[in-house]
Amino acid sequence: MSFLGALLKPIFELMAGLIAIFYGVVHSYAGSIALLTVTVMVVVSPLTYMSTKSMLEMQKIQPMIKELQKKYKNDKQALVEAQQALFKEHKVNPAGGCLPMLLQLPLLYVMYDVIRGLTNTVGVHHVSSPKYISHSTLLYKSLVEAGGAMYSFGINLALKVTDPHGSFANALPFYVIVLISVALQYIQMNQITNKNPQAAQANKQAYYLNKFSPLIFGIIYLNIPVGVNVYFIVASVFRILQQEAMYRFDPALKEHASKAKEIKAEAKRNKAAKGDSSAAEDTFIPKEKGQNRPAPKPAPRSKPKPVQQSGGAGDRKDQPSAPVVRKGPVNRRQTKGSPTGKAGPEIPKNRPAGGNDPEEKKKGA
Repeated sequence: MSFLGALLKPIFELMAGLIAIFYGVVHSYAGSIALLTVTVMVVVSPLTYMSTKSMLEMQKIQPMIKELQKKYKNDKQALVEAQQALFKEHKVNPAGGCLPMLLQLPLLYVMYDVIRGLTNTVGVHHVSSPKYISHSTLLYKSLVEAGGAMYSFGINLALKVTDPHGSFANALPFYVIVLISVALQYIQMNQITNKNPQAAQANKQAYYLNKFSPLIFGIIYLNIPVGVNVYFIVASVFRILQQEAMYRFDPALKEHASKAKEIKAEAKRNKAAKGDSSAAEDTFIPKEKGQNRPAPKPAPRSKPKPVQQSGGAGDRKDQPSAPVVRKGPVNRRQTKGSPTGKAGPEIPKNRPAGGNDPEEKKKGA
């Protein structure tokens, strides 16, 4: 026996003795393990209650912790010292939320060694030789007669899931028991988080430890006797009922649970409101027929052609005047001095010949 086994031997004998007492009453291995579990849970109930109260206190001082984090964001050592002083002042244990999960580790070791000791066999022929209990007990005699097997409901509680079972049908009940153990433990941890959402945010280590511990223990459950799984199934059911009773009948915890429920409901409403607004923004509104068609391009405007005058009086009034090109011989007098040789400005018809224009005379005078 190892040093740790020798140190814990009195506890092994105590647990095995309780199983022997309960077996003498119910004559069932699974029933005696279940009664032992209830007894242990009742004994550790004060610790569970203290752990729940510690999570509640952690929630109350969460605003103070945030202020300290802002104040000492650049000095980790000062932050740790300030937080420790705050915990001491309010008598809060930051690891208190992890206590229910941490208690399972020593109990797991104890139950594993007790079941293995009760189903102990010696020699080549594997003769049953139970440990930790008196030879005069009914449990001892029953185990010797069964050759070290612990059958309940057709399942040998001394076997593990990883042991050879001959067929998948024979191994299936063992897998079901492990799945039930993991599912109940997950429900229990989720219940703690739902009852204390702000405390879970305050202590992230406890939150993640409680969240992932069922998966970690699920791997362990595959490699331990199924009788130990029976213990943890009953323990999870007991804790679920215990926590529900505490939050229902304890005034402080009841008030805290109602506030937590309101906070959770408000968070759901806010999330739903954000979802509705984002859905409204992303909603596709079909456009009317032809609304997506591009507008026709305007036809290019043609340059206005010069209008030729027909010489009529009516046409000259309605249309803009245009230079009149006279046909016939060019008047040399009019083109004289023009560098281009083109005709100069037209001489009005009513201008007197010889330059005797009364207007020019006035200008000259």
